[in-house]
Amino acid sequence: MHTSPSGGTPGAVTDSIDTAAMAYLFGSFRLVPSRQILLDGDARVAVGSRALDLLTALVERRGQLITKQELMARAWPQTVVEESNLKVHIAALRKALGEGPQDQRFVATVVGRGYQFVAPVEREVLSANASLAEMAAHASHNVPVALVRPIGRTETIHDLIERLSRIRLLTIAGPGGIGKTTVALAVAHAMVASQECDVWFVNLSRLSDAGFVPHAVANAIGLAVHSNDIPSALANYFRLRNRRQLVVLDSCEHVIEAAAVMAEHMTSAAPQMHVLATSREPLRAAGEHIYRLEPLDSPANSASLTVNEALRYPAVELFLERAVAACGDFVLSDEDAPVVALICRRLDGIALAIELAATRLNAFGVRELLDLLDDRFFTLAQGRRTAPARQKTLLATLDWSHQLLPDIERVVLRRLGIFPGAFALGAAAAVVADENLPQASVIDAIASLVAKSMLSADVGSDTVSYRLLDTTRAYARRKLADANESDMLARRHAEHFRGVYAQIEAYWNTPPDTRWLDEHIAAIDDLRAALNWAFSAGGDESLGVALTVSAIPAWVRLSSLEECRSRVEHALARIDAGTPALDNQRMKLNAALAASAMYTRGMVSQVDAAWTTALALSEKLGDKEYQLRSLFAACCGLVYAGKLHAADELLKKFRLIANTSDNTVAISDCNRLTAFAWHHIGKQDEARQHLEDVLDGQITRRQRFQLSHNHLDVCDGARTLLSSILWLQGFPERALRMALKARNDAQASGHALTVGYVLVFASIPIGLFTGDIDAAEEALIALQDNVATHGLVLFDAMTRCLKGALLLEQSNPLGLSVLSDALTQLEREHIGLRYPMYAGMYARGLLRFGQHAEAKATIETTLAWSNAHDELWYLPELIRTKGEILNMADLPDSEGVSEALYMQAIELARRQAALSFELRAATSLARLKHRQGKATQARSLLLPVYERFTEGFATSDVKEARALLDSFSMASL
Repeated sequence: MHTSPSGGTPGAVTDSIDTAAMAYLFGSFRLVPSRQILLDGDARVAVGSRALDLLTALVERRGQLITKQELMARAWPQTVVEESNLKVHIAALRKALGEGPQDQRFVATVVGRGYQFVAPVEREVLSANASLAEMAAHASHNVPVALVRPIGRTETIHDLIERLSRIRLLTIAGPGGIGKTTVALAVAHAMVASQECDVWFVNLSRLSDAGFVPHAVANAIGLAVHSNDIPSALANYFRLRNRRQLVVLDSCEHVIEAAAVMAEHMTSAAPQMHVLATSREPLRAAGEHIYRLEPLDSPANSASLTVNEALRYPAVELFLERAVAACGDFVLSDEDAPVVALICRRLDGIALAIELAATRLNAFGVRELLDLLDDRFFTLAQGRRTAPARQKTLLATLDWSHQLLPDIERVVLRRLGIFPGAFALGAAAAVVADENLPQASVIDAIASLVAKSMLSADVGSDTVSYRLLDTTRAYARRKLADANESDMLARRHAEHFRGVYAQIEAYWNTPPDTRWLDEHIAAIDDLRAALNWAFSAGGDESLGVALTVSAIPAWVRLSSLEECRSRVEHALARIDAGTPALDNQRMKLNAALAASAMYTRGMVSQVDAAWTTALALSEKLGDKEYQLRSLFAACCGLVYAGKLHAADELLKKFRLIANTSDNTVAISDCNRLTAFAWHHIGKQDEARQHLEDVLDGQITRRQRFQLSHNHLDVCDGARTLLSSILWLQGFPERALRMALKARNDAQASGHALTVGYVLVFASIPIGLFTGDIDAAEEALIALQDNVATHGLVLFDAMTRCLKGALLLEQSNPLGLSVLSDALTQLEREHIGLRYPMYAGMYARGLLRFGQHAEAKATIETTLAWSNAHDELWYLPELIRTKGEILNMADLPDSEGVSEALYMQAIELARRQAALSFELRAATSLARLKHRQGKATQARSLLLPVYERFTEGFATSDVKEARALLDSFSMASL
């Protein structure tokens, strides 16, 4: 147990319970100090060890003021630190707890004095062998609310739950309308309530293209995949989960082969993966077990059947519940009980058929209903002898319900079948109505269809959405084909959504209403269905190309860059390259392909070809906007490839166009990207000025914030680079604050690319540079999760490099193999940016573990690479590292080789205004001089460099220099 600075035990924990076995519960969080774990529900919160120490101190003394001095002593027991360090960690802690600047639900500031934990706290004694999974309190899930209760399925649900405890892949099979989805939802809700596993419900019914089954799974679990291999990204995601996972694949029959492949892929990904599928037929996947769902039980034929006896059967119970819902004054009598039982038997216990029949009691009595059913079934049976009995019964029920509809409602019902999933009233009216069917009549018909249970209405949000049940949709589409209206409605549907997405394209960066934009983007399934039709044999390719162009912003907003890339490629393959009238569309498609392929496929030739084509077309058309977008994508690609001078030259062209078109946003983007190149070339002062101009610039409210959301946020990107430069220039505390600001803003925006960028280029490197290994480790955990969750191919190798570097800083030799493999991956993927830094870290790691020859060979190769590619910012550190390697082989430095290298590093760092690298080189030289017995000279070399620092005295390099200077003073006594 920690003690206060005065030696006393904090007052909140006063009993004899050992806090080493204690967990603290507040809000949705669980803190386990002995294991340095903070959980939010079942998810581990990425937060550093010092922030956890601060949180523990606050929680242990809930309600008490803890001074800043006490907290700093708790988090930094052996170190004197400035108050700004405490503020940074408290800010990070509040961010992890979900608090905003004015929101102090947990940690309150007592101005000028300290902090106080103000939320209620419960204590929990942990068992000695409590696992992380046991400490996770709540399951994650996306299971929708069940609109109906699963009548008569209690034993079935318990049976399925028991089977899932030992079976990895289980399919509920049965005919349409029998209740498979209702049962699967009930199982999912039960699993969530038991807290045994995370549960993800994937509705496949709305898919018209089996190729999007992986996308549907990724969207359901909240995985915004940017890679071109979504199944691998999913497998990686599930492998990293700490608790059991259950994925429910609902309505697989129309995409059954793709669903089977996906089910096999997920169950093979990790031992904790389970899949529950619903389908009219088995998936025939490896390891699959089948559960045949039987119809609801109905009473035997008996004229003496009473109401109480009849209600023991779930088919009758369901009929009565739906009848009361449709006709509130309906009462089942003993006289009518045998008739209802006969109706349920005639409907073979199929839930959907029973529901449809029961809703007609608002127009007929039960005996009339039976007569109508009998007549209808007899007629229908004559023409469908080959159909399975249950399918015949359901089809008969649908036909019967359809026959009872007025003509206008029949037309509306069949036309609504064109929608693949949920739809808004406005969209339905626009697509279904025509010159003979006014929109007002369509709206009235929809209301009537809802009342008759032919159409479902979801009123759970501000905007009501409507949806046909899967079986009813299939029936409606059959009727649409019978009426020879399928292509006509498909065209109307595609044209309507081209208009919808054209509006989104017009508001590329400044939507008038975020909710309006999100509601339109929610129609992504309609977009996919429209594109599938447009590019089909009977479709309209020109309409498909136009729709693809308009939909690009929606894919970007959904972070579905791989879908964007594949759809754009498909459109480009269908567009006529020889038609000048289509050049505008080709230009936009190629610009989108360049940006999306860069992040999903890396630095491949396709990226260069796409931006080159887009640029040529934009120049031909005189479109300055797309000239800038094409050049921006090109410059980003060149920078990531490590071709810094080529990027710098192209940026001059970019700047000229931006200036002549007076595009202040493009100028800001150009400044940031130019600073990115200059920073790595070694021009720190110039880069810093550009970044400060970006952050100081004012962009008017109606202007877009950047050229394209395919790329990262301009302000957070500028802060990221500026933090790196500030550290180089000797301002480590300002660098840390700037990096934290960039990270917090990026995480708040939810923009995956920006979050990854901040972590790769600021949070982790600066943590390593300043010696805050805990902060670097916490940021690395967040980066790994971000890369895995979003499939950020571009950042994958860099993430592995940083992991290897962190392991080496922790004196773990495993870091050598991790970093070596990651460097090979960088070369293989043609990513050159920061290669010298990662290779230099590898060389120092080799030296640390005594592999001198390998270290020398690595540093020589890295120096040559750095000079050849003009990535010079890290060159002073590489030269210093070479001096350290050579000095280890010749400690006296008899030839003065190491001394010359240190002096060269100092001079180069000074020319680049890189004070931190200058301090490192000066420290190495002073240590060498001290070993040679020249303490006075050593002090005179190091002290002037040290005295130029005005902050960061608690960081590792500055502390090391101070300690060395102090040792010189002691030696002179």
